[in-house]
Amino acid sequence: MKLRLSLVALCLTIALSGCTSSGGGSSATAPNQTADPGKPATTASTKDTLVVGQDTDAGTLDPQKQGKMPDMNILSNMFDTLVTRDADNKLAPALATEWKALDDTTWEFKLREGVKFHNGEPFNADAVKFSIDRLNNPDTKSPIAELKTVKEVQVVDAKTVKIITDGPDPILPNKMVLFGGVIVPPQYIKEKGDDNFAKNPVGTGPFKFVSWQKDSQVVMEANADYWQGAPKLKKLTFKIIPNASNMSAAIRTGEIDIAAGIKPDVALQLKGQQDVKVVSNPGIRTFYISLDTTQEALAKKEVRQALNYAIDVNTIIKTVLDGHAARAATLVPKENFGYDAAVTPYEYNLDKAKQLLAQAGYAQGLTLTLDADNLEASNVQAIAAMLEKAGVKVQLNLMDSKTLTANITAKKASAMYYIGNTGWTMDAMSNFQSYLRSDRRYNRWANPEVDRLIDEEEKSIDPQKRQAAISKLQGILKDEAPFIYLYQINGIYGMRNNVEWKPNPIGLLNMYKASFK
Repeated sequence: MKLRLSLVALCLTIALSGCTSSGGGSSATAPNQTADPGKPATTASTKDTLVVGQDTDAGTLDPQKQGKMPDMNILSNMFDTLVTRDADNKLAPALATEWKALDDTTWEFKLREGVKFHNGEPFNADAVKFSIDRLNNPDTKSPIAELKTVKEVQVVDAKTVKIITDGPDPILPNKMVLFGGVIVPPQYIKEKGDDNFAKNPVGTGPFKFVSWQKDSQVVMEANADYWQGAPKLKKLTFKIIPNASNMSAAIRTGEIDIAAGIKPDVALQLKGQQDVKVVSNPGIRTFYISLDTTQEALAKKEVRQALNYAIDVNTIIKTVLDGHAARAATLVPKENFGYDAAVTPYEYNLDKAKQLLAQAGYAQGLTLTLDADNLEASNVQAIAAMLEKAGVKVQLNLMDSKTLTANITAKKASAMYYIGNTGWTMDAMSNFQSYLRSDRRYNRWANPEVDRLIDEEEKSIDPQKRQAAISKLQGILKDEAPFIYLYQINGIYGMRNNVEWKPNPIGLLNMYKASFK
């Protein structure tokens, strides 16, 4: 969909003049108000089912045949992983109690004893080997690629496994926190088959599967024998609500208790609503614009730098995003390993942008096309209007997320595309791996020194060597500007006032510790 930018610029001006609001910061809590007299009061003694609203259903309930956060949000409540993260987002024991690198290609994991799957099947080293072997078996057709470095899983004894990789994998434990680390029941799958498992999942997690109505809801019940202790909730339901207006209405009326992943405009609607609070939690999903440096104008560093100087990112955060984001200097969010605070963001400098464009031979301006998800229209319209002030006319090409992803993968995307990346391993390797090295699937910029540094940080298990390489990479990224660096967005949640739950930077909706006041 092509948009005329003169109209966009006018709309942006109007929007910015009316967007500022008192307290437009990271969170707001509605004052306690008298309950609706037409509805019975809900107390902690009677409320034992938590209903979580998210906009996308799981594609499957087989945790090894999915690779998206909406699926993992649901499945993380029924399945455990080998490793987890604590309240400070540090790696912490889960089904594995400890781990260590024996050499550059061998990791040893010690496993928790006494854990059982929901069907009574024991968790042990055989289950770990079965799970990783199944994940990497081509017949499984898993989209999860994190453990492709694994060459072999050796069972040492019932509570010890060795994982052998085909080369150094410094963040293997990090990869065991989500998708790659899920453990599935060998006997159940062998007896019942993959198709049955995908519809009737059995894990070791805090909740047991009850039912699934596709595109409607997934219902679970508490696992009273959970190894960490039974959840405080009796039941947990994920309700699928694709429409933002319906999500807003559902949290206001109490149909759901948590509205997950809401946009800033919905958060504004919920401020001050009876019995509802808005929780804005720092997140690691980082947005930027990829630039195709093989195209004539974008092949020039001065043009790429000019694009970065031309965008007033702080104003976009304050207005369009209502403060629910933080400025990003490169591709690495500040919570991830490797982040270097010495690499500072581009300042907003319109004169500098125009000067660099003229220096590159574009004193009269240029025209570029920008692809984006149509759900991000407000953000990219603001960006386009700012670029136009510098003399860069932007043709916006909005589409659904599936089309955008397909075009990017097929290398059919425009000269610029707007994208966000959740480096859920919380290591800069995840932010870099698909984009920077010249042979990677999303690369649009070749640099031999970057290739060398990527090899260094990916193939060393020494944290200091890795940090040094990652810091150098961030310095090069800022100077060469193969991307337009924007912001890392907060996770925003609408929550009923009687709900107790703390979000995490990854945005995972694990409800084991959730409760009602």
